[in-house]
Amino acid sequence: MRSVLKLAATILVLLVSCGCRKADPGPPNTMRQVLGALQIRDARERDTALAAACRESADQLSAPAVLMGIPRIEDSSLRDEVAEDCAVILGDAGQTEAAIEVAKLISSESKRDDLLARLTEGS
Repeated sequence: MRSVLKLAATILVLLVSCGCRKADPGPPNTMRQVLGALQIRDARERDTALAAACRESADQLSAPAVLMGIPRIEDSSLRDEVAEDCAVILGDAGQTEAAIEVAKLISSESKRDDLLARLTEGS
């Protein structure tokens, strides 16, 4: 009987100590905005929505959403501008690896190389 009570008390202590902490939610999920923008049929509107969604995702430090949205922007100058903005935001927040991946999406070789140099000089 005593061993059952000790076991029950131990289990109760474990449950209370483990179950009281809230899980870290991590960054907000901004993938929905990117996926929603991809549903827009008009290319110019879609590009504008993707640019806004990618910038919002970068602000929320959601690199996977940024990496999903930027390559789907058809306007190359807008794509390069958004990629540079997002890479800088991610880099400033300490997400250097993600920032480098985003910077690699810039099609202008000189812009890409300049940004990659800035991002890697602190490493």
